[in-house]
Amino acid sequence: MASDTSRLPAPDPRAYRAARLFEDKLALVARGVKLLPNLTARNAAGERLRLQAQLERGEMPVANFEYPEAKSCRDQLRYLDSLRMLALNVPGAPLYLTKIDELELDLLLLANLGDRRRVRPLAARRFGRGDQRVDTGTPEGSVRLSDYARRLLRTRPRREERLDIPSDAQDGSPCLRALVESIAQAAGLDVNVRVEPNLTAGAATGDKTVFLADRHFGPREALRLAVHEVLGHLTSAANGRTQPLRIMEWGTGFAFADQEGVALSVEAAFGLLDRGRLRSLAGRVLATDSMHEGATFGETASLLFKEHGFAASESIAIAERAHRGGGVARDCGYLLGYLRVRAALASGETSLDELRSGRISIAALPEVRRLVAQGLLRPAFYRPNFSRSFFSTNSGTMPWRSPPSTAASLISVELT
Repeated sequence: MASDTSRLPAPDPRAYRAARLFEDKLALVARGVKLLPNLTARNAAGERLRLQAQLERGEMPVANFEYPEAKSCRDQLRYLDSLRMLALNVPGAPLYLTKIDELELDLLLLANLGDRRRVRPLAARRFGRGDQRVDTGTPEGSVRLSDYARRLLRTRPRREERLDIPSDAQDGSPCLRALVESIAQAAGLDVNVRVEPNLTAGAATGDKTVFLADRHFGPREALRLAVHEVLGHLTSAANGRTQPLRIMEWGTGFAFADQEGVALSVEAAFGLLDRGRLRSLAGRVLATDSMHEGATFGETASLLFKEHGFAASESIAIAERAHRGGGVARDCGYLLGYLRVRAALASGETSLDELRSGRISIAALPEVRRLVAQGLLRPAFYRPNFSRSFFSTNSGTMPWRSPPSTAASLISVELT
């Protein structure tokens, strides 16, 4: 459902022009700094199978992932530094200054990929390392994220699903691509879907594209990935593109964890944030913590496999995410972001619609609200909700029920 923006205040033309002129300068860096593609190993698919076999044989896995070379970023870093003084006089200055800080860390990471000694402290500053304190929403108050993760890992591992849903299918049979496209259509969103053999995650979202790993998925996992990427990330990205200021499209500084928290909250709304998913998120926190404590790839994978009951394939995948590029571990942000967003939603501090009005963090909300009041930003245009079954088509059939789909029958909610 799209919002009505006809009653919004008109922006001050001078303020709007000043912000857009500054964004033209910032765009020279913001559009080109793409950290994640440089963290995808060129030989990932084959290397994962080799490492999994080592782990299952009781050997210590020794990783040999091949990443793109580090980049020279000196000119971009100097240019960013020159923008700091200019940002002070721009409407929304706190948003731009924080974004510059984030871009600077990303550039430093790109310039030092593969150098563990330099990458790991930079990654800790950029994404955290598991020692942050989080609100559990219980009388005990806040605890260390890594301690909370260990508590989640005390639960028994889930039973494995049958992996019978492929990422794509040319004959029209059920596949993850079809599910992503169906949900996006129901939400009124354009989407491109691409299958990427070396993708570390099950799925990932760019501006208008959802990337899928080239493998098979369980029905519940397929549905979870689809709602996470489309109703979380793709919706935020689409709303960001409708905004007058591009900072909402690029992402406010350090919004990664909270945007993952938004997507995980969508999973929770669909009843898909189950014990197995939470164990996986907790494992990512411990892998991040392990890496920052100096563990090797093999030691991290073995910790997950032998001590916490993860399957060999998932142990390797989680360890890869923590150690890629020399230790650019982003993954403690998922559980951290979910707990932070959950607390903000429970207290009434914000709403999912507000957090999906662009790629924004909770910390940015006060400044975002000021800019909305000035007419320089807008409330979310796309606001899909979960009130009726969006799997129903005009013919009354499921969009991927051929034969009947287990995943489609898991929920009875719809977008309007």
